[in-house]
Amino acid sequence: MYFKLSLRNVRKSFSDYALYFLTLTFGVCVFYVFNSIEAQKAMMHISSSAQQIMKTITWLMDGVSVFVSFILGFLIVYANNFLIRRRKREFGIYMTLGMEKGKISRILISETFIIGVFSLAAGLFAGVFLSQWLSVVTAKLFEASMAEYRFIFSLSALLKTILYFGIIFVIAIVTSTVVISKYKLIDLINSIKQNETPKIKNPAVTTVLFILSVLLIGTAYRLVLKNGIASFDRMLAFECVLGAAGTFLFFASLSGFFLGLFKANRSRYFSGLNMFIMRQINSRINTAHISMSFICLMLFVTIGIFSTGLGITKVLNKGFRDAAPFDVSLSVEKDADLSAILSEHGVKLSDYSDSFIQYKEYSFKDDSLTLGTVLSKVEDQIPPEGRDTVIKRMYPMPVKLIRLSDYNRLMELSGKPGLSLSGSQAALLTQYAWSEADLQSLLENYISQGSHLNIGGADYSVYPRLLTEGIVNNGYDIFVLVVPDEAVQKSAVSGSVLCFNMRADSVAAQDRFEDALMAKGIPARCVSKNSVLAQAAGSKAIISFVCIYVGIIFLITSAAVLALQQLSEAADNKHRYAILKKIGADNGLLSRTILKQIAIYFMIPLALACVHSIVGIKVANDAIRQIGSLNAALNIVITAAAILLIYGTYFVATYLGSKKIILRN
Repeated sequence: MYFKLSLRNVRKSFSDYALYFLTLTFGVCVFYVFNSIEAQKAMMHISSSAQQIMKTITWLMDGVSVFVSFILGFLIVYANNFLIRRRKREFGIYMTLGMEKGKISRILISETFIIGVFSLAAGLFAGVFLSQWLSVVTAKLFEASMAEYRFIFSLSALLKTILYFGIIFVIAIVTSTVVISKYKLIDLINSIKQNETPKIKNPAVTTVLFILSVLLIGTAYRLVLKNGIASFDRMLAFECVLGAAGTFLFFASLSGFFLGLFKANRSRYFSGLNMFIMRQINSRINTAHISMSFICLMLFVTIGIFSTGLGITKVLNKGFRDAAPFDVSLSVEKDADLSAILSEHGVKLSDYSDSFIQYKEYSFKDDSLTLGTVLSKVEDQIPPEGRDTVIKRMYPMPVKLIRLSDYNRLMELSGKPGLSLSGSQAALLTQYAWSEADLQSLLENYISQGSHLNIGGADYSVYPRLLTEGIVNNGYDIFVLVVPDEAVQKSAVSGSVLCFNMRADSVAAQDRFEDALMAKGIPARCVSKNSVLAQAAGSKAIISFVCIYVGIIFLITSAAVLALQQLSEAADNKHRYAILKKIGADNGLLSRTILKQIAIYFMIPLALACVHSIVGIKVANDAIRQIGSLNAALNIVITAAAILLIYGTYFVATYLGSKKIILRN
């Protein structure tokens, strides 16, 4: 009987449940999609390095999913409380007719179960198909062949989704039961409430608190702009706490301060129904300032990760340009014959390649030639935010030397033109492409000065062009001088390198070679092109997936909570609009009043989040500039489009739902 009553209630109140149902459905869909990544590697022909990266991504998505489940759990509990509040009078009538609270709880549990099952089924159905699109994106990131593409269903993702949402709904059911048990019959029958008075009534106090909140936020801005976010230390934590405290205090004092400020302009305050609108907004902010503060911070995080997180993948990609000029590079930090070492362990290079290059790296034991020798001459051009890092970490790095003949052989192997130097010239080479916005420009400025270097007691002029061609795989930390062969006579061998290209299927051959090295326990650092490309794809995938996953969940949760609050407000204040209609307000005026109230309520947390984001994006750009330049304009446009689509959709749905509740009958 109770289940039939619950089913009938859900059908009858579908308009009340629609926004809740769609939000849950979309949450389940996103949850399944990002937990199905592990199953996608079954249809992609990728290297063993890429498979390890995929395992890392899966592990990371599991961790993020736990966090996301807490966010969605909060949303479900909040939505359930809204539905209880929406139907307090109905529950009061049930109790008047003799129904016990336990039976009312059973009805509510049945309704929650019905909505949960339908939203879970619909979300999983949509997620299964949407995950196929993610398979294509993942394959593109890893440059994997889709020849073996087939429809993928992830049982693991299905079970995780059912488990997490099952736990969330159990918690929601328990919470709803507790809430129902605390209501008294008189409270349920007389559920129509009056406008709540501000908790802080004194206008002077609210003004002082509002000014204090602005000072806290402004101080946080000033400190973070000064110190940056390059290092996660106590100061950064203090700045975050300061900004969050200012945000909470801002919304706590806003209700009284905002109303007092608007009342000062009496002509506008008494124009039309502005007085009614401001009283309604004041009441809502007063009772929901904590949730609005969280919403503002979640919107700030969403804007930040969409604007900078997605763009940083393009910057990281530059770091992998020329990072793998050969299929395989082997290196040891000593003078050694790597081809002989391989032969001794039973690994024949002739089984993999037709030709290979071995060369030596040289340096001076007295560290008379370091990166500081070069950069100190252009120190005034180092960006202020990165100067300490460059001086402390990069200045002591010794400069490595390679012979001109070895460099030209490497260029021949990679199909690039060689280099000609006079007997008294030395060329600067760097593969540190991640810092091309800074380090490479500094080196080019150094070269343009017609600089000279003392190498082994002899004077060498610097070659007039900076070399950026790769000479070893994953050599992003390399700073090298290419010198005439005789210039290394007074230096010592600091390392040995062997590079070659595979003759057959490169991906499979690289995996076989790496497996052979591991099986034989050969003490050499091996970097294959597979591993470099997998690292590049993995970095892009991790950042992109986490940003999209968390950003969408935060955006949906923020918009859904605001929507539920306004729908609840519309249900509670229906009688007030009826009074306005009785004294002459027509439906058109009431509709405009509803629109203004909801628009202001949606815009307040978004506006402060945008202000936070202006500072956040500026600081993020300063930090990213150490590894490259980020053009956030396109990402900001994409973020604005996402907010306009999702946030705007909830706004329109809230307006239409509130209008229907208020103007019905």
